[in-house]
Amino acid sequence: MLKTKKLLPKNLAANQVVVAMQEAAVNVLSANMNVLYVARDQGRKVWTVLGATAGDLAAQNLRLLKSTVAAANDKSVAAWDAVEQALDARVMPMLDRVGLAGPAQFGVDLLGKGVHRVSAQVVELTRERRLAAKRTVRKPAAKKVVVAKRRGRPATKLAA
Repeated sequence: MLKTKKLLPKNLAANQVVVAMQEAAVNVLSANMNVLYVARDQGRKVWTVLGATAGDLAAQNLRLLKSTVAAANDKSVAAWDAVEQALDARVMPMLDRVGLAGPAQFGVDLLGKGVHRVSAQVVELTRERRLAAKRTVRKPAAKKVVVAKRRGRPATKLAA
């Protein structure tokens, strides 16, 4: 670029060729800038549409997923109800005839009593811990004062 500058005439503004090249360069630059601005605006529009479409698809998939989960939940509840009804209608009477239903209920009652007993013990231990914490009052430890002995001259008293 420096070598070509020496070859150009000194008064470039008066040269028609240089002025024409400068105008052409400015036109090309402005055209390129316009293309970049249009591409940017179109890209924004594409991304906006793409985001809206993706949001709609996500919402549709979420609705579909929720309905599928609700249907599966309803089916599982219905199946569990059927199992409970079959248990109550067929198995429990047979266990009752054999004499096993009573002990099973006794075991459930015994478990409930055990849970209540453990809960009462937890409450009692918690209350005892609170009372012990209230009774134990910590006294601040006395600070020990260390007096350093000087060797040599005795300490002099300052007049107050």
